[in-house]
Amino acid sequence: MVHRNFHEVEGDNPAACAYELGRLFGPIVQEYIAYAREDEDWPARRQDAQLLLEETARYFPGYVEELKAYARAARVDLLDLWTMSIEDELDDDGSEKCTTVISNEGRLIGHNEDWDPDASEDICILKKRCGGVTTLELYYYACPLGGAAISISSRGYVQAINSLDHMDRQPGVPKLVMARRLSEMKSIGAELEGVLGIPRSSGFAHNLVDRTGHVTIVETTATRESVWHPDLPSVHTNHLLSPALEKLRGEPDGKSTFRRYRSACDLVQPVMNVRTMERLLADDSCGSRSSLFNRNTIGRAIVDLDRGVASFWLRREARKGWIDYPINFFCEAAEVSS
Repeated sequence: MVHRNFHEVEGDNPAACAYELGRLFGPIVQEYIAYAREDEDWPARRQDAQLLLEETARYFPGYVEELKAYARAARVDLLDLWTMSIEDELDDDGSEKCTTVISNEGRLIGHNEDWDPDASEDICILKKRCGGVTTLELYYYACPLGGAAISISSRGYVQAINSLDHMDRQPGVPKLVMARRLSEMKSIGAELEGVLGIPRSSGFAHNLVDRTGHVTIVETTATRESVWHPDLPSVHTNHLLSPALEKLRGEPDGKSTFRRYRSACDLVQPVMNVRTMERLLADDSCGSRSSLFNRNTIGRAIVDLDRGVASFWLRREARKGWIDYPINFFCEAAEVSS
């Protein structure tokens, strides 16, 4: 049994995959854009988005080619698609989104995807085969490039994203684009420094786990970054943890990030199984707004590297519960390289 909102696409190259995604999700994106155009601030957002698109084209022309292919297949304007996709960047709403927990020496990753109580229809599970690369992820229709929630890539990393509230901003590449780039790294040691040298307009927290369970946390703002290997088990919510970035920490809207962080730290254990991780992600002891499982939780994921399985739960299909998807494309590569 799989989720009704599970999709697979395949293409010889990234643009070909993007074209298939545009064909698949075009009607949905058309509705999103039509709704966004009704806002009186849409012309100003579009103008701001143009600057960020130019910055992205400078450093990631391949991603812009993907967006063009997607827009062509979806029958929408490229700048409209782009503006809609980076709306969170342009609005800077400061919302607190998502919790990530890592246990079992990096072999078990849990993630609650929080967005908005009305956004449960905006997310699905996507498996993409692009040339020789396979990814499985929680995928937002409004984020054509993907990599913005939790993803597993055959290139070698599981990435879980947490929103961050920070005070600095500048013209640069949006955090969603940087998330996509970090999701497809082959080697943190060889690639990360170069990626972090690219000007950013804002930043995420990136929880990166390689095939051996080695964990790297990358916190980024627009102008600063901090990289470290955390003690395990590890928890991340939506406030900056690095002391080096403390001065850039913004003031979260409702402070649920601190409550969720404390709850997860209290509940996580050095050794867990899938069932105990499920219970942790389902904890609602701090109410509908500040619990690990809260009114904004629209999807959940557990990646078990020992079993070679990624389990997903979607609020839009809550009656189906957790459903397992094999990630042999990730784990078998670990056996070959070891």
